[in-house]
Amino acid sequence: MHIVFILTLIAIFIVLKDKIKRRHSFALSDFANLENNLRDLLLEEQHIAEEGVSREEKVIKIMNLYEITKEICEFLEEDKIFLSFKNGLSKFITFQECDYLVSIDSQKDLSAFEVIPLVSESESCGYLAIRGFNEKDRPVLDILVAQFITGIKRARLYQRVQELAITDSLTKVFTRKYSLDRFEEELKRSKELNLSLSYLMMDVDNFKYFNDKYGHLVGDVIVKTIAEIIKLNCREIDLIGRFGGEEFIAILPMTSKDGALFAAERIRKSIESTPIKAFDESLKVTVSIGVSSFPQDAKTSQELIEKADRALYHSKRTGKNKVSAYTSRT
Repeated sequence: MHIVFILTLIAIFIVLKDKIKRRHSFALSDFANLENNLRDLLLEEQHIAEEGVSREEKVIKIMNLYEITKEICEFLEEDKIFLSFKNGLSKFITFQECDYLVSIDSQKDLSAFEVIPLVSESESCGYLAIRGFNEKDRPVLDILVAQFITGIKRARLYQRVQELAITDSLTKVFTRKYSLDRFEEELKRSKELNLSLSYLMMDVDNFKYFNDKYGHLVGDVIVKTIAEIIKLNCREIDLIGRFGGEEFIAILPMTSKDGALFAAERIRKSIESTPIKAFDESLKVTVSIGVSSFPQDAKTSQELIEKADRALYHSKRTGKNKVSAYTSRT
């Protein structure tokens, strides 16, 4: 009995010892796992914190880029757009030199530059020449270059709209409204500086006859060609406008009546001696011209227009294809 009892006790002890060992082993294993998990959590928390700072920096950078792109689009002159672009670029990347080129000039040495064509939808806006920048800054450069192209295109579109607003679509000379607005400005300047100024009113002779006989398309060619001849016979400072239909005006700053008569006669002769080719027709066309001058004839634009108009109709009544200056008898 005693032997059985002792053997039983020994067996129970062995079992208990084994259990204790296994529990101790599990405890150590659990502790090691817990330690590893805690380490992973700490690393994850650090990573999240670093990522948060990185994201915040990225947001700030994007916001700053957005502000720069807005500034670039605030201007409508290409030189100011480039200056804004260049200043904005310098806030984000380091470079040695940056130039905007409308076209490639063979005189300029670009061997040390990277030349970037500024192209959008097959439309060329020029070239950007830049040197001394780090390639890692390429993404920022690409973003601002794209915005620079948008700014240039916007400025050129605005310029085209402005030109359409002040330029007659058929003849490419100034519209009546713009011409008269500029007339007021030039007259004001002439008064302030005590300068002469002259005004020409021109009308195509027998224009209704050409329209009725050959049609309005031929009439358009006549009007367009007359405008070109007038421009060729005037100075760069002179303002040429289409007053309406087949009537044209010319504002001649710093020009006396004698000078205006000389210019008007040059225009008249050039038109008379130039055959106008309209489709299958070769036409001889003439103009009549009236001249008025400041300060000799009038002090206001309206009076100068009225007196040049009277001189024009004097040319019409007395044979056409001639120049008449305003006098009290016209």
